[in-house]
Amino acid sequence: MQFPIFQVPYLGNGMTIALDAVLHVIISHGLAIGAITLIVISEYFGFRKSSKDWENFAKNFLKFTIIVITGVGAVTGVGIWLITSALAPNGIGSMLRIFFWPWFIEWIVFTLEVIVLLIYYFTWDKWTGERKKQHIYLGVSYIIFSLSSAFLITGILGFMLTPDGWPWNKSFLSAFFNPSFLPQLLLRASMAFALGAVFSMAFLIITRRENVFRKDALRFFGKVSFISFSAAVIFTWWYFSVVPSAFKTHMAFSVLTPRFSQQPEIFYAMNAIGTFILFLFAMFALKGSVSFSRIFIVPVLLLCMGFVTEFERVREFIRGPYLMPGYMYANQVLLGESLFLEKDSMFKNAYWYNMITDKPDVINQGAYLFAQNCSACHTIGGINDIQDGVKGRSEDGIFVILRHTHEMVPFMPPFSGTEQERRIMARFLYQLANGKITIEAPSRFAPVKEGERK
Repeated sequence: MQFPIFQVPYLGNGMTIALDAVLHVIISHGLAIGAITLIVISEYFGFRKSSKDWENFAKNFLKFTIIVITGVGAVTGVGIWLITSALAPNGIGSMLRIFFWPWFIEWIVFTLEVIVLLIYYFTWDKWTGERKKQHIYLGVSYIIFSLSSAFLITGILGFMLTPDGWPWNKSFLSAFFNPSFLPQLLLRASMAFALGAVFSMAFLIITRRENVFRKDALRFFGKVSFISFSAAVIFTWWYFSVVPSAFKTHMAFSVLTPRFSQQPEIFYAMNAIGTFILFLFAMFALKGSVSFSRIFIVPVLLLCMGFVTEFERVREFIRGPYLMPGYMYANQVLLGESLFLEKDSMFKNAYWYNMITDKPDVINQGAYLFAQNCSACHTIGGINDIQDGVKGRSEDGIFVILRHTHEMVPFMPPFSGTEQERRIMARFLYQLANGKITIEAPSRFAPVKEGERK
């Protein structure tokens, strides 16, 4: 089944998916898993020590987290499905055929998470005295559900980079329990508790508390953050040790972009400095230093979220040119289809293009070829603008480059289409970069005379 191609102006398809997904990961990991776990532990401390300070901290922090989780977290989670279904329907459709049951079970688990979390919140003041233990157990059941959700999703995410033998044996077990499944699961868990500890310290410092309790709580959260940071370093090393070497060569480029990619030492230096700052902060928190923690809490919080963003960026980028290694390219063209389209024509097999195009010309033909081959990563006039890549080149030069792009840039898929279609796209890109055509509206291309481009 073929789907129409949608393009997001300026941001691009890839960036649109990434912005929503990264925000969801920060909330689902840092708050839904990490922070709620520490809230349940804080409630337990309040019950065991008969401490109103721990009890009130947990209750007040829960008010903040539940709003963000059930509001922004839930919406961005649904948003991932909406956005990927529109922008990458072939990819998400293929993934659903492989992982239908894990995703189906995860939807049930997610629903149970929300129900249990709401019950946990609304029964806080009602389940007191002897029923307080039951309330804590309810919180523990939520933690189990949230970790189960992470377990189910991680198998799918790991498959997208390390599918093991699936492209050949089509086995669900080899796809789900892929080589990077366990290290990524442990890495995500350590990231969740690290983020949760930093979020907890931020809430602790911002809200006014008695100094004795603040130092006591800061020491506990500092211990959690130190252990979590240490675990994250170990599991990061383990995770990337099982990633194929061909993919790891793209790591520095994924973060530094073409401008600084020839200086990979910047990538490693930035990560080393960032890691040192996190451990330094954890050490001062362990000592109960409120003043130091207050000064550095915001930079450390941003740094933690930056590391999560970097990990997701690297994980998604380095698997290029594939969306599903060994099966589907990033532009949603199957590996087997690419060879077929090279001989049989992209236009001939483009159902939606033929349905809506009455009078094909070089412009709308070129626009369609760009949308099919390049729009997963590139835009026209926006982020990662295709015009920047072809500016200053001749039409013949672009024509030759399109034939060898996947050889020159290993994380880019090959051009799918006949030699004639490659010539059409080369002409389109050349005219676009030299102002001979312009875009009047998203996905609409119109010719203009030389010099009339605004």
